[in-house]
Amino acid sequence: MNLVTRKYHFIQELSNVDEDLMEKLELLVKASKKDWYSDLSVKEKEEIEIGISQAENNDLVSHTTIMDKFAKWH
Repeated sequence: MNLVTRKYHFIQELSNVDEDLMEKLELLVKASKKDWYSDLSVKEKEEIEIGISQAENNDLVSHTTIMDKFAKWH
């Protein structure tokens, strides 16, 4: 049986599950989803943390300021 057929049969079975089983299935699906953050390198994670820290400290530069600064290359 191919994957499409198996999915179809599984969807058919879902219409008959009770609340308890539905909650368990939802938890299983949620737990099996891969988190993109875990695939990042240490350096990428550090850069994200720096950005979050800067944002929390209101150390930001507006989009307009950046666009004005680099307008000469447009």
